[in-house]
Amino acid sequence: MMNNLTLLPGWALSADNLRPLQQALQERLPSLTVQLAELPPRLQMSTLEPDLTALAEALPAGWLAGWSLGGMLAVQLQRRFPERFCGVITIASNACFAARDSWPQAMPVDTFKAFLGDAREHPERILKRFSLLVTQGSENARELSKQLQWSDADPLQRLNQLALLGVIDNRIPLQRCAQPVLHCLGGNDALVPAAVESDLQTLNDKAQVRVLPQASHALPLEAPLWLASEIAEWLEAQ
Repeated sequence: MMNNLTLLPGWALSADNLRPLQQALQERLPSLTVQLAELPPRLQMSTLEPDLTALAEALPAGWLAGWSLGGMLAVQLQRRFPERFCGVITIASNACFAARDSWPQAMPVDTFKAFLGDAREHPERILKRFSLLVTQGSENARELSKQLQWSDADPLQRLNQLALLGVIDNRIPLQRCAQPVLHCLGGNDALVPAAVESDLQTLNDKAQVRVLPQASHALPLEAPLWLASEIAEWLEAQ
């Protein structure tokens, strides 16, 4: 087992949100080096290839784990650089964030377009609204929403990243992935429906899927010990 694991955050979120998971993983697997990496602020569809290349070069070889958008980007990185990244863990992450005709278990397109419009027209309000969506479904939603830490991206950069989130389609990369893949989902996630579990499994029957009932999209903050246990057990089996 390679002994490096990099954790990537979700849209508009700082990697600091992943510290509880980082600490839990280090305690569970002392031989594993776990590091946090921020998403590039200027990340956008028009420069995705050079942006991902630069990000890959900045990360140590090993395992990749990503939360939400970070998980989708981890899949893209592993597809492009299989010699550097030996497997992927996605946390509250979908193959397509916005629904397609053949991928209905995702955010409805009209809902996503409305959210994108709000991010464009009212950037000062969007983070508060997003924090409520991230923690919706948790028994400790209010406390969790106060714990969320935001990235240094400016409103335009956040808008570009959000647009990217809506267009990434990881169905083929996941289907063709020969390296190990683990998906961890929250049963009450308001952004990535847990019902996508069977679809993710169908894409690649070698992938493994874990679901924590009654958990929200904020899995790394809400259930770091559960996540660390599932990830560690999976890594030890590779």
